[in-house]
Amino acid sequence: MDLLAFATGLISLALIYGLLAIGLNLQFGFAGVINFGYVAFFAVGAFASAIVTLPPPGSEAYLEASARYDIGLGLPIAAGFIAAALAGALLALFIGAVSARLATHYLAVATFAMAEVVRSVLGNETWLTRGEFGISNVPQPLGGVISPESYALFYLALTAVVVGLIFALLRRLGEKPFGRLLRAIKDDEVSARTLGKRTASAKLRALAIGGAVGGVAGALWTHSLGVVHVGQFVPIVTFQIWLAMLMGGSGNHWGALLGAFVLIAIREGTRFVGGIPGLDEIAAANPSFLPSLRFVLIGLLLIAVVRFFPGGLLPERRRKAPAAPGTAPAHAPPVPVAATDGPILEVAGLRKRFGGLAAVDGAGFVLRPGTITGLIGPNGAGKSTMIDLLSGVQRPDGGTVRLAGEDITGLTPEEIADKGLGRTFQTPRLYPSMTVWENLMVAGMPRGNETLRAGLWSSAARRRAEQAAAARAEAVLAELEIAHMRDELAGSLSGGQRKLLSLGRQMMRRPPLILLDEPAAGVNRRLAGDLFDRIAELNRQGTTFLIVEHEMQLIMRYCDRIVVMHQGRVLAEGTPEEIRANAEVIEAYLGGAVA
Repeated sequence: MDLLAFATGLISLALIYGLLAIGLNLQFGFAGVINFGYVAFFAVGAFASAIVTLPPPGSEAYLEASARYDIGLGLPIAAGFIAAALAGALLALFIGAVSARLATHYLAVATFAMAEVVRSVLGNETWLTRGEFGISNVPQPLGGVISPESYALFYLALTAVVVGLIFALLRRLGEKPFGRLLRAIKDDEVSARTLGKRTASAKLRALAIGGAVGGVAGALWTHSLGVVHVGQFVPIVTFQIWLAMLMGGSGNHWGALLGAFVLIAIREGTRFVGGIPGLDEIAAANPSFLPSLRFVLIGLLLIAVVRFFPGGLLPERRRKAPAAPGTAPAHAPPVPVAATDGPILEVAGLRKRFGGLAAVDGAGFVLRPGTITGLIGPNGAGKSTMIDLLSGVQRPDGGTVRLAGEDITGLTPEEIADKGLGRTFQTPRLYPSMTVWENLMVAGMPRGNETLRAGLWSSAARRRAEQAAAARAEAVLAELEIAHMRDELAGSLSGGQRKLLSLGRQMMRRPPLILLDEPAAGVNRRLAGDLFDRIAELNRQGTTFLIVEHEMQLIMRYCDRIVVMHQGRVLAEGTPEEIRANAEVIEAYLGGAVA
């Protein structure tokens, strides 16, 4: 029976670590948030649940247990679990709010520091947590009602139910547009912002959900042991959770759960290395030898997994698109902008400096609705920087940009995208770990379908919106002649196919103005011609284009007007014939007059 109790306790521990790995997986495996302080959510959840459920000081139960603590609310254990989830979520929101502007390694350092701050507070505020002594006599479900052997089985069942419910909920979220948006943000947040996605709020929601999950794991932990103290939540716990997630498979909740079981099995198995002949004598002489050896073995395991299983033991599976629904017109009319009789885009005196270099130096031009305008110039003329300034990827140092008469100078990429401006990048910024179909669906999905509420509750209106987006995606795939690649990862496409998919994402959105940054670069001549034919067709349907391109044959053939930039300024404007005959343009390109 002791062996049974040990086994059930071990499985319960693995499930709790699995829950922690799943919560971290939502933050990193889906949203790409590098959190090296995840143990803080675990800790605040454990203490919150304990404090909420402890009998009030001075009560009969308090006196009978000879307890020592200052705060206890005496609420049911279910209330403790709710309090733990709220505590984890609120801490995550706080961390997200104060570190929202940080990215990658800076965010990792900030989260690690924040976890240490939380641990220091919990250790020093003795009136709340009793510091390093901790809180004992934490209520346990059915504690004292059933035998210890039966209690171990009961708590295992309770843990399995809680973990199973949260697992099912997070897996559902991961398969909904909300989860698709998080994976897009992880692959390329800037690209997602230029599609109008509110990436900061989406990451904050992922942080909060992961924090709540960590808090619930803390509640399971403290009510399982009946005691909680700060020493249980040292930084190494965070890295064990990371190890479980990476070992199982980042981005896959099944993998994170599997990784936790493997981690616990190995971690507990290494307790027996002291029984190996020769090691027992070393362990007896050096008490720190066995704990250190265990961490070395776990580290070697991680190295082996990264070397031989870079995607984890259970890598994230490729998601296949559902069966193709009925088709919708690939050429839906462009999204309207504010009515105006004037230009669709007005740029005046735009400036951008990088240190002593003026990349854009007082440039200005005007685009008329329904035209295709080429933006050309020698390398280093400031063309790509101009596209970045117009789309909000970079903020100008001066000047104004007006879209359909509305000033959009200095707005964020997502705000500018909402105003009706779309763009592609010189090097296509797709979502490489997502399929071609998923790339299109991210671009075409209405924002209301990507909320947390939509992920939890799918109404008839949201289902119709998803079906409409799926139908448009199928039509765009057919129009671009890449329907046979709908389930291929975008990262496996050729350069030309990536350019097509970049245009396809804008076809899903259909903004009235699209900026294309070198769409034919690296594309074979036949495919480049096909790409420009599709641009011309979209233009005939009402879409205005500004195209940065070095292939002069295509510019001269397809563009109505051409803007020439040189050394950050606009050198010339006019029709292709006028630009072809302009001596200043010839001088800028070739360094001298041409007969």
